[in-house]
Amino acid sequence: MNRLALALCFISLTAMGQTPPDAGGSSAPSDRNAAGTSTADDTLRHAQEGNPSGTSSEGNVTAQDSSDSTCPEGFTEDDGDLSDSTVLGALQVEVDGRGLTPTGLEFRGLQRLTDTQVRKLVGAPPTEETSRPLTATQVQSLLHRLARTGLFARVEPRVRVSDPGPALLEVTLQENPTLTSVEFEGLQDLRPDELWDALFERSSPPLDEDDAEDEVTTLRVHKRHGRVKVVSPCPAPRPPRTWLARREGGAFRPGIMLGGLDAALDRLLKTLREDDGYLLATVSATLSPAGRLVVTVDEGRLESVEVRGVDEPMASRVREALGLEPGDVFLRSDARRAMERMESRLPFLRAVDSEDLQDDRTRVRIVEEREADGTRHYSTKEEPRRGSRRHERVEFELGWSRMFHGGSGAGSDGLSLEGKRLIVHVRPRPPDLDVDLLPVHTQVTGFAPGLSASLRIFDPRDRVHTTLEGAFFIPLRLGGQRIPDDPEGTRSQRRVNLLGGAKVQLPGLGLEELGAQVHDFIDTLDRWRLGDFDSYFYSFLINRPDRDYFRRQGFTAFATWRWAESWLAGVEVRGDTMSSLQSFTPPLSLFRSDDPPFPNAPVDEGRFRSAVVRLEYSGAAERGTRVGSLFRTPETSLFERHKSWKREPALRGFVTLEVGEGPGAGGADARFWKLVGDVAMDVPMNWHTGLSLRLRAATGHDLPLQKQEALGGWTALRGFGFKEFRGGDSSVLASAEYRWHGLGIFADLGSVHAASAWSDPRLGLGGSLHLGDAVRFEAAWRIDEKAQLTPEARLLFNRTF
Repeated sequence: MNRLALALCFISLTAMGQTPPDAGGSSAPSDRNAAGTSTADDTLRHAQEGNPSGTSSEGNVTAQDSSDSTCPEGFTEDDGDLSDSTVLGALQVEVDGRGLTPTGLEFRGLQRLTDTQVRKLVGAPPTEETSRPLTATQVQSLLHRLARTGLFARVEPRVRVSDPGPALLEVTLQENPTLTSVEFEGLQDLRPDELWDALFERSSPPLDEDDAEDEVTTLRVHKRHGRVKVVSPCPAPRPPRTWLARREGGAFRPGIMLGGLDAALDRLLKTLREDDGYLLATVSATLSPAGRLVVTVDEGRLESVEVRGVDEPMASRVREALGLEPGDVFLRSDARRAMERMESRLPFLRAVDSEDLQDDRTRVRIVEEREADGTRHYSTKEEPRRGSRRHERVEFELGWSRMFHGGSGAGSDGLSLEGKRLIVHVRPRPPDLDVDLLPVHTQVTGFAPGLSASLRIFDPRDRVHTTLEGAFFIPLRLGGQRIPDDPEGTRSQRRVNLLGGAKVQLPGLGLEELGAQVHDFIDTLDRWRLGDFDSYFYSFLINRPDRDYFRRQGFTAFATWRWAESWLAGVEVRGDTMSSLQSFTPPLSLFRSDDPPFPNAPVDEGRFRSAVVRLEYSGAAERGTRVGSLFRTPETSLFERHKSWKREPALRGFVTLEVGEGPGAGGADARFWKLVGDVAMDVPMNWHTGLSLRLRAATGHDLPLQKQEALGGWTALRGFGFKEFRGGDSSVLASAEYRWHGLGIFADLGSVHAASAWSDPRLGLGGSLHLGDAVRFEAAWRIDEKAQLTPEARLLFNRTF
């Protein structure tokens, strides 16, 4: 509810509950108000002359309750606010046998401003009104308003009482410096235009909605007399902009420095260090008697980079990975990117808890020095903070995080500053355990939840890093799913699926992976079409997994060389026994459970042996990017996909060649080979616009059924049915997507070579709504004789290219 409306409602209820006044004591409202004001003045005067009660005999009302005046020229403040105590001096009283109520006000020390201007600004009585006494409340209010204008460096009040005349309130005012010109020196990365707003405060900033909501209305109810007053605080007096030094219309305008020059320089220093991230920046300035201000900004340069926690040979590698050199301008953002780069290139090291880059052990402030000729010098002074007493506390924590991650706090950057020296705190990384849920749901398993886990053991000397990994998932017996008339096949497909392997990384030899894996699980070669989660999700939701599956039992041995950040080459040796699977009946899905089960294509069964060689490139890959997966296939890359595709150009691609032997179409062993190439490029036009291109081509000879080429479905010729064009030994697929903010349009064009002929090129068009770098909603139409008005649509959570 609006606070003002709430206050008015309360006022109405209070007024209705008041006792009616006696008829004989009633008077006009104007008379009562006048009487109340007179009583307040009398009461205050009695209190000043020694009345200890502070009340009048007529109304028994305290001065505080009855002396609430309206805001003079739109201003009043609580007397208890001491925010201006550094500017407002203590009231000095001279007693000469007279009362202490001043009947005059005099301003001294004004230079640029006139007496009339100051009186009008703060609501002081004009010079000619010298006979009306000033109450203590009026005096205090005037002094507060003077101090809060921001025009004065010092406000010193004094009440002077002389024998022949009345008491006089003298206020000595020291104006803030007047600037006639401003120059910036020493800037290198920054421009002067970036510093003007920090140096000059706006004299009349607009009141935003949040400030309006924070206004407080005081409701005062005098129970005995039945009076209700609503006292609303008014804003502080704001000097006209024409009085102030400012930047207006792209040019500097001379005037008084609002708030003082030391406060402005302190504000500039805070902006440089806290907002812009120049943590070593310093500010100095010189103000001539004529008002010429020269501000010198030192953006701050590193003197040295020191690495703690490792030996010197490793510290040298850390400094090289950081890329921060002595003499560089030091920025917070550069330092944190350097740490990310270090942890990427040297993943066996980690940042440890340390003091933050703000360096809490020192504080900075602006100090002023004045010469005899009036020249003022300002400089940055760093002072050590007083250490606070802290009670030491010992905590014990058990659990996976403590055991495998060392209990390091999240968000620790491992950096601190000692003067202009950057201290980097690193330690060898403890074993890293990564556990993920496998929400498997397919047409041949139903719901089959499981887990995958990876344990990485790092060598602090960067010789041999070991990874142990494994996974399992268990098909559950839900919904009466089975293979009709085949109980033995039903039991076989419900067996536990297991994978396990080990590999080592040998950085000295350039070996990214050297290892082996054994497995007995349900696998697919369609991961390049649709991501794992998307397939499981739509299998459960609408009985459309858009994948074919087969049973795979055997082993894989592999070696992967990485001779540069973006390049790798690998070889794999595979020995597998493959068998066909059938879809369970009825489908276990949220919708379309009455439809026939999603068909699962048969495979050539038997023992297969093959070798796979690969060459890969990813321009976005970094040295620490993890390579490989338990679920590795010749159809997909070993590099992880770069996520920020729309913000920087990225080219990636791979080529694999598989040569093997296995049961052919006639049942006898036959040799086969298959070559796959997949290249994608992301080209950002600007921050919110980008173009994504893809070209995939594959060809082979004497391919078994499970390795034959097919197009159609997500994301292999969108708009067409899943593997609508199958049974080929070659295929070509081209895709283009243009994205503007959250909207996109795309086109897919593909053809399959089967039966010694290429099919007619097929075109799919569509649009997309992007909800992030990966999540998107896509709708696609096929453009051929079977085109329909209703599109194929999917909400997708993974990107496959």
